Amino acid sequence: MPSLCDILMRISGVYEEGAMPSVAGNKKRTNVTLSADLLEQAKVFGINLSATFDKALGEAVKEKQRKLFLEENQQAMDSCNAFTEKAGLFSQGRGVL
Repeated sequence: MPSLCDILMRISGVYEEGAMPSVAGNKKRTNVTLSADLLEQAKVFGINLSATFDKALGEAVKEKQRKLFLEENQQAMDSCNAFTEKAGLFSQGRGVL
């Protein structure tokens, strides 16, 4: 079964700032292309598409940010790990601090 992110097959267009009025707060209208049968099933089950997509997209963005952070900071983490391996931990041999 495809994930919610897979359901977002293609974002067909995001309107320029100010072109469409905000829905609520800092939300913005956009168009999405979905398979018709999946959309019908979502309607039958009463699934709120906006809330579902907002949550799924938020999770996808968070995962991309995490991966980017790890890529950008890999050298620093490797250096820190190498130092710890060589010098040991401050608490080593002293019990729990």
